[in-house]
Amino acid sequence: MTQMNITNENYDTQWGQLCLSARQLPGEHQELLPGVKWGDCSQLYTPAFWKMQYLSHTQVDSSNIIYKLGASILEEIVVCLLGGFGMPSDIGIAAFERLKRENLIRQYVSFEEIHDALCLPYFLKDGRKVTYRFHNQKSRYIHAFLNRNDLNEIPLKDDIQFRNWLLTIKGIGLKTASWITRNWLNSENVAILDIHILRAGILAGFYTEKTDDLNKHYLYLEKQYLAFCSALEVSSAIMDAIIWDFMKKTNRLALSALKHLN
Repeated sequence: MTQMNITNENYDTQWGQLCLSARQLPGEHQELLPGVKWGDCSQLYTPAFWKMQYLSHTQVDSSNIIYKLGASILEEIVVCLLGGFGMPSDIGIAAFERLKRENLIRQYVSFEEIHDALCLPYFLKDGRKVTYRFHNQKSRYIHAFLNRNDLNEIPLKDDIQFRNWLLTIKGIGLKTASWITRNWLNSENVAILDIHILRAGILAGFYTEKTDDLNKHYLYLEKQYLAFCSALEVSSAIMDAIIWDFMKKTNRLALSALKHLN
């Protein structure tokens, strides 16, 4: 009973704080950015709605939601090389764990060692037997990366320089480079952009034009996203995780809302 009372008390306090925060938001017709109004916090996808989502999340869980997948920067890069489009996360993680277990994530490892490890079947925790589909391509990428001569000179003190360095690795584009930079350096100067963030930006109004080529316009879209987060006074790193998760869960609803903008 005592524990329940404490829990209820905490809930009431958090709810009270959120209600107070909602009342303190600027008026819905007030501009957050030029041409972008705050909107109503009770209306999905408005800037005010995202502000309240952020406050709700950080009040319930004030811990840093960014996490590193690897214990070293080499491991972090390798696990990201193993993932990506078309690769289920559980298979990518299984491949990473095998390379790590067999001590193959090290400088000057041979192509044959990596290739042989990735070729063998994997048994996942649910009992499924699977194969890593892209073992030839990813073996080449990982081998080329781990055989670079500048691995002791990675620019880890500057997030933008670090991302630019990551882009010199074959198999890594802006999204993956930004992911590694954000997670490893806790950077607030980069953003992980995908179709979910793009759709959220269009609905919130901080993206005004649709694009079919996210990579081509990545840096421009990133600048707009970071400006949006700065105006909201939120962590860009935490905000993109919140937006991505919510947009994915409400994908059909978001698509319907986008149609009504046309």
